[in-house]
Amino acid sequence: MTTLFLSAFFDRLAAFGEIFLDAFLDCLKMLPFIFITYVIIELVERKAKFAENGRFLTGRAAPLLGSLAGAFPSCGISVMSAKLFDKDIIRIGTLLAVFVSTSDEAFSILVSGGKWAALGMLILVKLLFAVIVGYAANAVFRKQTADATEDFSHEDICAHCHNHVEEDERGKKAVLERYVLVPLIHSLQTFLYVFAVAFVFGIFFGEGGIVGAEAFEEYLKNARYFEPLLTALIGLIPNCASSAVITSAYLSGAISFGSMAGGLCANAGVGLAVLFKNGKKIKRNVFLLLSLYLIGVIVGFAVNIVFSALGVSFV
Repeated sequence: MTTLFLSAFFDRLAAFGEIFLDAFLDCLKMLPFIFITYVIIELVERKAKFAENGRFLTGRAAPLLGSLAGAFPSCGISVMSAKLFDKDIIRIGTLLAVFVSTSDEAFSILVSGGKWAALGMLILVKLLFAVIVGYAANAVFRKQTADATEDFSHEDICAHCHNHVEEDERGKKAVLERYVLVPLIHSLQTFLYVFAVAFVFGIFFGEGGIVGAEAFEEYLKNARYFEPLLTALIGLIPNCASSAVITSAYLSGAISFGSMAGGLCANAGVGLAVLFKNGKKIKRNVFLLLSLYLIGVIVGFAVNIVFSALGVSFV
């Protein structure tokens, strides 16, 4: 009995080792593409500087412009819009438009995974719902705003990932820190998120996994219309990891495209955490939190239903 138990244990351990190695090597192939994507994002973000001035979020076209700006793969816009909203400079619809369109880590993961069609459709879905939600919320809540006089530095809005690089630093060291070190840190973080999801998914649902591939396929047939309830909840976590986990789950085949879209529409990056720093407006913040969750669930259900009816699939 003991011999059989030990034999089964070591067989399972060997299977997990293979799953670990396969997941690691698959994700390792993505790392160079993730790094290059982050370098490009860093260059564009610094040169464009659109995340440093909030005046474009105050006019009648604010929800549309906020949606377009939020679609750029950076959490800087969501952080800036949260700070502006907290100062009553922009309206609630504009804030929600930015939050819904924010993509964060999803962009780099889908690009590195070669999912260009899925990325294009994701951006379109998020933009569509962001614009609808933005204008609808601004029409319902007509609160007056203050004058837009606030400017932010790149390091101010991205302090959570740039706190080791001073804004006025110059020279080769500063260039290396901004365009090599920061993208590398982002890349390694994203790599770990993607690898963790792929490894856990493999342990449970891969060939030789605990649950097995056949049982997982059966689960997928019945779970498509319930997944958005979970992915939207994960999306509310105010951290880059949440969008990375959701996108990685889609890349691994664990969730549908619609469920990914719903989770990412509920994901506002670090912007939500910025709002919750203001402890005096808990009711407002909880209302925004619940609104984002509801939006994410609706988007997930709507996309899953429409795509299923049309026979459209992004895998």
